[in-house]
Amino acid sequence: MTINSVEFNCELDEVLNELMAQLKLNGIDYIRKLKPSGNSIQICCPYHNNGMERKPSAGIRKSDGMFHCFTCNEVHSLPEVISYCFGHTDDILGTFGMTWLLKNFATIQIEERKDVLLDFSRDISTPNNANIEKYVTEEELDSYRYTHPYWAERGIIDDSIIDLFDLGYDIVTKCITFPVRDINGNCLFVAKRSVQTKFFHYPEGVKKPLYGLYELYNWGKYSVAMNVGSVGEIIVCESMIDCVLLWQEGHYTVALNGLGNDLQFKQLQNLPCRKIILATDNDDAGRGARKRIKQSVKNKLFTEIQFPEEIKDIGECSQEQIKNILNWEVF
Repeated sequence: MTINSVEFNCELDEVLNELMAQLKLNGIDYIRKLKPSGNSIQICCPYHNNGMERKPSAGIRKSDGMFHCFTCNEVHSLPEVISYCFGHTDDILGTFGMTWLLKNFATIQIEERKDVLLDFSRDISTPNNANIEKYVTEEELDSYRYTHPYWAERGIIDDSIIDLFDLGYDIVTKCITFPVRDINGNCLFVAKRSVQTKFFHYPEGVKKPLYGLYELYNWGKYSVAMNVGSVGEIIVCESMIDCVLLWQEGHYTVALNGLGNDLQFKQLQNLPCRKIILATDNDDAGRGARKRIKQSVKNKLFTEIQFPEEIKDIGECSQEQIKNILNWEVF
């Protein structure tokens, strides 16, 4: 697929599924339905009826991402559509959307070119200094250790779980904070969610690992089972909030922060558990994520959470439903 003369090594449906997933994480219910139709994919138009169409009325061409709604006659490039969906309505050139595409789907060649920057001011006496891993400092994390009513509003009330995940609030940006750690406890980055606009923010260029992996290996008696490789089952969900809600009700869980990537599939493969329970969202994107996990992760027993039709994800469940969520488990 070629967008603005840039070649992307992916299919349009992959882009739209990831777009839907990230919009959903930000509380934006645009695009919503995908329907392949010859050389294009039909979607629900975000430009009219507040994006709340019941049936797709717009098409996006697979070859170059051109968008055309047959109801309101809006015509845009894919970067312009992405910008609009994320609230950048004044970005008529689709600059934000193109940056989003490059960040999520750039070819290997583009990624390597982005790293080739001639910096004549660097200290050449320290070879390979660009490869030194940089972690979020304890001082920065400490600056986020505030409480906020948002946690209780989302049903997260267990102080021990809040402390375990080091959930906090950034008073400067007015965002709740989710430290994302590697298996050794090093904080790779801090994901933030605005309490005003409901947008998620990730540092540019980060590779998202499984959220909750460190906590799995370091939670009381459970950590012993993890380290000796005798764990029975682990739940996989999409969002960090869903992950914390499941932990709060006693379910050991990791989150994808999206629809899964190669790093996460490798981490799932290495988990010392016999069974993986897939609890991604009850929509096309979530079902697609389940399929990719099953294709990419071998030698595990997979089951799925079959949500009732009216429930879209963990966040829409009651505390009692989350506690007894395995009642919805199917093979």
